[in-house]
Amino acid sequence: MKPAIRIVPQGEILGGAGEPPALRLPDPGSFFSDRAARFGSLAAAGHADAPFLALMERLAMAQQQALDAHPPVPGPDPARLELCHRHGLPPLAKDASRDGAWRVALADIINCVSAAAPAPVQPVMRELLVASAQRLDALADRLLAFDYPELNPAAVPFLGAALHVHWLKRAAAYGIDAFRKLDIPGICPVCGSPPVASVLRIDIPVPGSRYLACTLCGAGWHLARGQCSQCEVRDKVAYFHIDGGNEAVKAEACEECRGYLKIMNREQDALADPVADDLATLALDVLMDKSGYERASPNLLFVPGQD
Repeated sequence: MKPAIRIVPQGEILGGAGEPPALRLPDPGSFFSDRAARFGSLAAAGHADAPFLALMERLAMAQQQALDAHPPVPGPDPARLELCHRHGLPPLAKDASRDGAWRVALADIINCVSAAAPAPVQPVMRELLVASAQRLDALADRLLAFDYPELNPAAVPFLGAALHVHWLKRAAAYGIDAFRKLDIPGICPVCGSPPVASVLRIDIPVPGSRYLACTLCGAGWHLARGQCSQCEVRDKVAYFHIDGGNEAVKAEACEECRGYLKIMNREQDALADPVADDLATLALDVLMDKSGYERASPNLLFVPGQD
């Protein structure tokens, strides 16, 4: 029997008061290890996709190791930073030039994961390890542009994982004072990427505040509840979840633009993670698609529509 989908009244998820911090940067010391632990707990709970989640656990552990080993990166150039602030641009734009250190992170991640990876993925990992710098940068450009038809789905998690590591390292080197709120609320103030999901946080002065979680650098930026992160319309957002599923994870859907993203409520599950819990609730994406909604942006560790 297919799971039922239930609309959640907005009153169940709206609330909160005050003005929370505009931006939160991830903690480089534990960001990926915390995510690995979440993947592990989801896999151990008897999830239908436990082998996939266990592999993602290994991938996140490899990301933490690659981040710990990542060479230092330069901080912001004052002149360029001032230019970005003046024109409302993200200082670490995803379409700007990249340091080759991301390719080192890619090799580190693949070498760490290879022993646990399924046999069909092994040739893909070997190809990535021997690919030229130009080839890898071209693949990264396609992934960051969400140009999935030109990418091998099996390569996407490794490319995305390495880019995650590199941008998080760069954001940490810049520091939170380098970033400003942008005029477009639905893109990351750090790198200009869209959110993978949003999170209702409990570790801030205004608990329950909603933060969009960047799909690339891991930063979180505040957006008021009840406002669509795509078209910015207010009070036309509905919340859906699968009956019998994890009610801490819902689809936040806009009746105006028909787009949606998931929202993770840490008031109900303090360990909910925007990437791990997103990949653990792909059935919700299927049902949202069948209900006529379109996902607003992807998870860089997974190809949309992949079985």
